Amino acid sequence: MHRTKKIGVFISHIYGNYQSRLCSGIIEKATEYGYLVEIFASNDGENLGDYGKGEFSILNIPRPDDYAGIIIASDTFVLPSLKQALFKLLKECFTCPVIDITQKSSEYPRIVLENNKPVRDVVIHLGKRHHCKKICYLGSLAESDNNILRQQSFLEGLEELSLPAKDTVYACDYSRESIELALKHILDSQQLPDAIVCYNDRIALSVITMLKERDLRIPEQIAITGCDTLEFGQMTAPILTSVTFPSDEVGKMAAMQLARLIRRETVEPFTTVNAVPSFGTSCGCPAAHPISSYFYTRKLDEHIMSLEQNMLLNMHMSANLQCIDDLDTGIELLAEFALSLPDCREFYLCLYEDWDQISHHIREITFTEEEELCSDTVLLKLAIKNGKRLPECTFTKRSILPDYLYDSNSSSYIYTPLFFGEKSFGYLALTLENSKSGYPFFFLSWLMNVNNMLMELCDKKNLGLLVGRLENIYTKDELTGLLNRQGFKLASVPAVNKAIADQTPVCAFMFDLDGLKTINNTFGHEEGNFAISVLAHALENSTDETAICSRQGGDEFWVLAFDYTPEKASSLMNHVTKYLNNYNKLHPKEYQIQTSCGYAVKVPESYADLTEMFREADLNMYAQKQSKIK
Repeated sequence: MHRTKKIGVFISHIYGNYQSRLCSGIIEKATEYGYLVEIFASNDGENLGDYGKGEFSILNIPRPDDYAGIIIASDTFVLPSLKQALFKLLKECFTCPVIDITQKSSEYPRIVLENNKPVRDVVIHLGKRHHCKKICYLGSLAESDNNILRQQSFLEGLEELSLPAKDTVYACDYSRESIELALKHILDSQQLPDAIVCYNDRIALSVITMLKERDLRIPEQIAITGCDTLEFGQMTAPILTSVTFPSDEVGKMAAMQLARLIRRETVEPFTTVNAVPSFGTSCGCPAAHPISSYFYTRKLDEHIMSLEQNMLLNMHMSANLQCIDDLDTGIELLAEFALSLPDCREFYLCLYEDWDQISHHIREITFTEEEELCSDTVLLKLAIKNGKRLPECTFTKRSILPDYLYDSNSSSYIYTPLFFGEKSFGYLALTLENSKSGYPFFFLSWLMNVNNMLMELCDKKNLGLLVGRLENIYTKDELTGLLNRQGFKLASVPAVNKAIADQTPVCAFMFDLDGLKTINNTFGHEEGNFAISVLAHALENSTDETAICSRQGGDEFWVLAFDYTPEKASSLMNHVTKYLNNYNKLHPKEYQIQTSCGYAVKVPESYADLTEMFREADLNMYAQKQSKIK
């Protein structure tokens, strides 16, 4: 892969019309210059709250020395902290030229989309052409640069018309409830406004719908304008007056200026691309291209059908992903979805090797000795290229993708992080047949479903450790690690029942540490506990995996062994004795670690027979202990 022929692009996301067309323009022009474009979309600005802290992980994906140049669409980022971190990364780690697409001042050469004058021109158009005297602005609650600039431009238009600005500015979010409330305040004023200038087409289209529900005629009673020139806004009746932002031209200009910098040519500190008003029938202008009711209805039906299909697809994926118990099953579902993505030529799901790493909190609770991974390995868990599944593989973080995957016919790759809160899992990589299509908007909700699935798998792993810890507390002896009374009962019931069914003999052993009281009184209880632990190790070393070893309390141990003869039982006791004798020789103490033992062998008729068997084993053990005293 010719890494020096790559251009990197940092952008908040590419779901919106502006972002998608911006990237399309960059790709088109960069391809002419022979560059591969890699787009890093953080999903910043999607109001994810604490959920979205992991969007910072987008900064860890690109390798700084891979790129001939960088384009940053800094105006698209909402989080100041993410924008600051991005600029810090560029300054400290990247040595290549950088172009910034922004309205604000920048330390890099910038491309400026004229955002002020067109909105002002729309206001002046409403006043002079349509004689509007009371004009209101319905802005966004989001504290974005665009909202501030558009509001300022609106007020400048009022000033030029010598119209009052008091009680003319309102705000809402994109919910119907919020728009309804803002519209109520506007309409409940003493005088019905002549026009409402909306922050964008999305809000404007909602306002049109709500005004129609109130039997208010547009534009006869109230003129409506938007901003962004959404395609759907040009298919409605009335046709929406809006401001067209030639974001594809902005992208092309950014790529052109970056290419000049790469060639070490001088460029201007900033280059301006102008937005222009697009007048439709919603403000009272005649339609340049009248829309038939049939065309409008057909387009509306197509739009509704598309929304329904996307909703059903997301509901299907969400429902299925919630039932996932393991990653491989989840990957198969994701493959099904990826193959259905429109225009998707390549789809790669990359997970960091430590994506499901145990949390520090859980590690402390469970006493696990597993070390924190800082792996440089990436797992390619799902790879689809030209409709075909490719084998899984691993590669290093030094490569964003394995070199063999890069296609000479590809003009761009889109990367978006996989995360939940502050936890980063990895990233997705896409390449589309048509760079102008961008992500389907429903991909964002689907992506969140994937993140939820990965987080749930992590939680299940952590929960499994907690459950295991609780089971150990409930069933294991803390000192020796052997089963306790409760653990012995839980393990022995099914094992003995099987022996009953198979008619195989069961051997019940009872072991007791000799002289524990003397060790405790003379050398202390720590040494007594030590001796008990050594005996426990001796029992584990002398039995096979089918045997059930337990500490019943104090220095009393019970062992159940299966398919044993008296000869095999005697051999086991001898093995335990030899183990202790060798231990005493190799690790001499002021005392000897010794044991007494007894056993009973029988094919039990019921689980209750164990009581009599251990009583017999206890008697035999006591007899052995007495013989040592004599």
